[in-house]
Amino acid sequence: MHRLCTFELDLTCGHCVTVSVNGWYPVSVACCDRLGGSWLHGTYYAFDSGVDYVRCLSERYEHRPPGADREPTVLLARRSRTDDPFIPVHAWQSASAGRFPARVGGPANTPHPEGAS
Repeated sequence: MHRLCTFELDLTCGHCVTVSVNGWYPVSVACCDRLGGSWLHGTYYAFDSGVDYVRCLSERYEHRPPGADREPTVLLARRSRTDDPFIPVHAWQSASAGRFPARVGGPANTPHPEGAS
């Protein structure tokens, strides 16, 4: 039995993606280059974004021959959550420079308690 699902995932890069998966939801997805990436033999590979929240959109089970390979995760759609820059078109709208996610590939800077060295 193979579990075939469609999930909507909120990622740490600030995007919400819809993915088709053969099995359980992934813990990370290569979505965009917002968190950086690396080049290998002339091809750019984006770093994986972690999954913040999961919504299951569909689930079904299918019989497959023993030893059948699992299909790769397929990214079906991607949309921004709240952090895209916005230029107002009308006078009543507010502009936004955008807001990047809290975690962007590196360690968070935490202030030292006063008096600590």
